[in-house]
Amino acid sequence: MPNTNRGRGHWPLPRLAVLGAALLLPLAACDTERILEVEDPVFASPSSLENASGVPTLIAGAVGDFQIAYSGAGDDSFLTVTSLITDELFSSGTFITRTVTDQRQQQPTAQGNTSDPAFTRLQRARRSLRDAGAAVESFRTDPLVSPTATARITELKALEGFTYVALAEGFCSGIPFSETERGAPRETGQPLSTEQVFNEAMQRFDAALAASAGSNLAKVGRARALLNNGDFQAAAAAVADVPTSFVYFIEHSPNSGRQYNPIFSLQANGRYSVSDREGGNGLPFRSAMDPRVPWIEDPAGGFDKAYRLFINLRYPSFSANVPLADGIEARLIEAEAALRAGDVGTWLTRLNDLRANVRSLMTARYEDYATFVPGPNNPTSTLAPLTDPGTEQARVDLMFQERAFWLFNTGHRLGDMRRLIRQYGRPAESVFPSGEYFKGGNYGPDVNFPIPFDEANNRNWRPEMCNTTQA
Repeated sequence: MPNTNRGRGHWPLPRLAVLGAALLLPLAACDTERILEVEDPVFASPSSLENASGVPTLIAGAVGDFQIAYSGAGDDSFLTVTSLITDELFSSGTFITRTVTDQRQQQPTAQGNTSDPAFTRLQRARRSLRDAGAAVESFRTDPLVSPTATARITELKALEGFTYVALAEGFCSGIPFSETERGAPRETGQPLSTEQVFNEAMQRFDAALAASAGSNLAKVGRARALLNNGDFQAAAAAVADVPTSFVYFIEHSPNSGRQYNPIFSLQANGRYSVSDREGGNGLPFRSAMDPRVPWIEDPAGGFDKAYRLFINLRYPSFSANVPLADGIEARLIEAEAALRAGDVGTWLTRLNDLRANVRSLMTARYEDYATFVPGPNNPTSTLAPLTDPGTEQARVDLMFQERAFWLFNTGHRLGDMRRLIRQYGRPAESVFPSGEYFKGGNYGPDVNFPIPFDEANNRNWRPEMCNTTQA
């Protein structure tokens, strides 16, 4: 028998002969244009979504874009890069861009920085959420959309507000907000100051509350923006009726890299490690043995094989969800507002009420928490009540330490450290890790992220407004 096989990836020889004969047949009856008109079964075209049946796809895409921007794709999202530039995580990998971010000496924008993808993704999510919300409004009377229209608009506008909050907390002043139409540039936006961006966030949260006055997600988001702008009493009022049990999760999944929890993904590769008193000013996230920051050491060490690897057990899997907003944050906002008003009694009560319920609050928020706590590095699942440290500075220190431990690795820390400088008059070198850097050299002066180099194409972009050393 003749050998008709030519190896993997090749057609058998008899088939080639048949194919050759077929190609010699007349093509007069063949409509070549029709052959080329092939529908892609995977991707939805913009025109296919401009109807009521396309609204669910737009919503799913927008929520997915937000997840990737804030805490997704298993890589350097807003959550991870803000944890890195602060005192929450340190670089145990080899990427230069991550190390210089950890060192607070970011590269010139033309060379790129590890925060660039977070900026791009947050801007993309902002537009996706806006467009999805507009689509729901356009078709809200359609039977396919109307049953959930109010709930969807509320969630979409609230998440849109959080994109502004994240951009303002993470990046320098002078953030441009350009617009696109069908993926093409339509309008290059004017750069906005940090305060103006938080005001933009509040407009989105107000729109969410106009759709549904009871939205706890929008209330906490609005309070976060108000707190960043220094309006403490209004922030406390915004969350007064948010139950402590409330939590809104950014959901993750092992289905694809797009859906991975980024903290787990990067730590599983040895790239990031939980810090402890980093740069002298950092908080004792490990040595405090606090039940709110469960951790364990991986004996394999970091990816660079030069530094130890300490794993955050809040996120023990690719599917671990991330709290975006919750009732714990609401109570912390109320506590800080009370402290600013000189009401030390209410301040302590709010903090101690949370501490008295630490196990139930953490168990409700973090996957397998009860499996890890108590544990070897977190020997107890209770917290003793706090007492008044007696001075204003010590109270502020305690307030921000409580926020740091409760909100560890949820994307809040950079905003808080910038507020300590901006609102409480602390020098940056007393807030951020400073002095000698453990990988050599010294920590730099950066306290936020630069606007990526791509914005150089924006004729309205004003680079002089962006100062990465100014909170």
